[in-house]
Amino acid sequence: MINKTALALLFLTVTGAIFGQSNNQTSSPYSLFGIGRFNEVNTGITNALGKSGIALSGENSINNLNPAAYADLPKNSFMFDIGIKGEQNSYTNNQDNNVNINTNFSNISLALAFSEKSGLGISLSPYSDVGYVLQGVTSTIEGSQDTYSSYITGSGGLNNIAANYGYKLTPKLNLGILGNYFFGKIAEQEELALEYDYLSVTENSYYSGVRFGIGMQYKFDKDFTVGSVINLPTTLSGTQDRDIKKIVNSVTTNETQASRDIAGFKLPLEVGAGIKYSYKSFTFNADYKHLFWNATGMEDNIGKFTDSDFFGIGAQYVNNKLRTSYFEKFQYRIGCNMDNGYLDVDGVRIKNLALTSGIGIPLGGRKSFLNISYSYGQRGVVSTRLLQEKYHAFTINICLEDLWFLKRKYE
Repeated sequence: MINKTALALLFLTVTGAIFGQSNNQTSSPYSLFGIGRFNEVNTGITNALGKSGIALSGENSINNLNPAAYADLPKNSFMFDIGIKGEQNSYTNNQDNNVNINTNFSNISLALAFSEKSGLGISLSPYSDVGYVLQGVTSTIEGSQDTYSSYITGSGGLNNIAANYGYKLTPKLNLGILGNYFFGKIAEQEELALEYDYLSVTENSYYSGVRFGIGMQYKFDKDFTVGSVINLPTTLSGTQDRDIKKIVNSVTTNETQASRDIAGFKLPLEVGAGIKYSYKSFTFNADYKHLFWNATGMEDNIGKFTDSDFFGIGAQYVNNKLRTSYFEKFQYRIGCNMDNGYLDVDGVRIKNLALTSGIGIPLGGRKSFLNISYSYGQRGVVSTRLLQEKYHAFTINICLEDLWFLKRKYE
């Protein structure tokens, strides 16, 4: 049963998540683009399966990759999943190497079965993370040969509140709908000095918007399932507060611009498909997704957004025997994923490749587990304007199940 301690942990996690995005949640220089680096972390199981799971059932764990999975929640079942993530990032360019470590809230997800045919899920998670430092950015003063050096920092990111609803249309066909609400702040500060003069520009950009999607899962039999998801394109509206401080000839001036409109950020149409196949105690799954960035026309000062493809595969071992010892209930997972990148800088794509693994440790209930995953990945290349990022990432998720509305036979 879910006790008061678990509910207190739930409250503290939600509170920390809502206010935590104002701090740096990543140190990736690629978070400089757009609204930051998109969050790749999901619930505990899919993190270890190569970030794949479009065709996975929601019967035994929360699956936020496809709203149709919520139709498989057992009747009277209530689940929630709380997670944290951490990364060690190392960066290499033509000059030096840097290493950074970051930890952050990853998700909180709740799921409740309405009936034998339908279920609802609500989740809160970071959608994008911003955290970069640019030192020694040298520019030339217009109309002269003199130069100045800037110090630029960025932080913040966007959060996502998602509502998933799944309905079992037939014993073999699940349908689902998804609604997202994005909100958050991205802060950038630039400071520069030229002899005795000084300039500081602080920009706080606020974005918000909604997005909808649909999903499907079709079970050919108990071992083979296919699934698909479509996330519709949308535009996040933006406003900005800007503060400028100048010191020129020992005279200080301040300028403030509040709530000025800025260009919105367009999210592309996303189409994905997945398959799942079970054989004895093993489950294998594979996903493919295509993101239509070209249609958005989004560009950045450094590069542009371009169509991208994602491939992910995973395998899981679960002992299906009815009577097992504690250690025989452990679950084991492995996977990998790759994408050809949605950023194009001087004709070079920022590609990503990662290997994943994980373990599920039983916590006593039938479907209550401590899910731990580890990933090793690489993105980007070493070039004149780019660098290569290698990362070690981990997630820790507590997934708990409770049964509601059941009458006790004996007191």
